[in-house]
Amino acid sequence: MRATRGDDAAGVFYHDASREFFTQHADVSKLEVIAPIAGRFGVSASEVGAAWRERRFSHAVDASIQEAHKAGVTGVPAIGWPHRRAIVGMMRPEDLVGYLR
Repeated sequence: MRATRGDDAAGVFYHDASREFFTQHADVSKLEVIAPIAGRFGVSASEVGAAWRERRFSHAVDASIQEAHKAGVTGVPAIGWPHRRAIVGMMRPEDLVGYLR
């Protein structure tokens, strides 16, 4: 998504996929779940399927995971800022608001 449609589209896609996961308990690790989400951004199911089968982005995913670990991320969700401690893990909304304040 990012390579063909840019950071903004990738961010919105990530937001939509996260919303499906966290609010609908959708298993976004399944092709039949993620392909329709990508379709809303003009990425065809065949494009998603080919990338999925070929593990086309596995190196980028692995690099992202390594960077997250270096930044102190040990779970999801995680929110971080440069040179500050990350907020990691599921928590009650009021606890998250407290951390953010």
